[in-house]
Amino acid sequence: MTASNESELVEGLVVFRSSREIKARVGEDELLCELRGALRQRKETVVVGDVVRILPGGAGRGVVEEVLPRSNFLARRREVGGGRQLIVAANLDQVLPVFALRQPKLKFGALDRLLVAASHRDLPVVIVVNKIDLGPAPDVESELLVYEEIGYRVIRTSIESELGLEQLHAVVSGRVSVVSGPSGVGKSSLLSRVLGVPIRVGEVSRHNEKGKHTTTAATGYGLPGGGAVIDTPGFRDYGLWDMEPASLAHCMPDLAEHAQHCHFANCLHRGEPKCRVESAAEEGAIRTRRLRSYRGILDTLLEQQSGK
Repeated sequence: MTASNESELVEGLVVFRSSREIKARVGEDELLCELRGALRQRKETVVVGDVVRILPGGAGRGVVEEVLPRSNFLARRREVGGGRQLIVAANLDQVLPVFALRQPKLKFGALDRLLVAASHRDLPVVIVVNKIDLGPAPDVESELLVYEEIGYRVIRTSIESELGLEQLHAVVSGRVSVVSGPSGVGKSSLLSRVLGVPIRVGEVSRHNEKGKHTTTAATGYGLPGGGAVIDTPGFRDYGLWDMEPASLAHCMPDLAEHAQHCHFANCLHRGEPKCRVESAAEEGAIRTRRLRSYRGILDTLLEQQSGK
């Protein structure tokens, strides 16, 4: 690149990335970009949230010349193609898992996997439970209290009654948040209301309670007071990536508290002698469901490890 071209580069924020398109915000403008040849040869080089240097080409287009270093990122395992890393978004302040109280049913195992993925990257979490107007659901509320007791903030929301919308707006303002969760939980509707921007909304199938995938690629939305919200495609199971089985318990606060007191430093908490985690579960200090969830995730990690 010539010195004159170097001086023409502008900095932008990637707000949309699909298999075919990259859009970056530069000031108040949005440029449709392509990658410089060297970048195009590498996989997963640009994700929503990346800060990039762009050579503007006129007519609302540009070329991404450089991807600046990331402060962090959230990744998941992509099973298609032999199992590899899929970076969801980069340069984040927090993760907002969004689930529904019902329709579709709240699957705590899927929530736990997303919480573990965020913890693995040292990203703060605020859990959002939508469709509260469809309650009551005592069993679900009982489980949600467990998350609050171990340190997670839970915001209960409803588009119909506007419950929790002000709280949610306050949580995302001034921060870069990635929003993730199963399809059909009302994620896009919530963001439309809180951000004041139109986002395509789908419905939940009455047959199997699986939502339609209204978000097909990660998209970033800027906030007037600063910060951004990154809306990600729905998932049915959050595949974990790059995690050692022995570190899993330390990503679950209620287990981590006891895991440090196990007799063996490499204890996996599934029948080893003098396992403090199992003792705590027997004493009621750890919910049986959380230990069961841990073991389900552990089995997945061990399978992935053996398949490498």
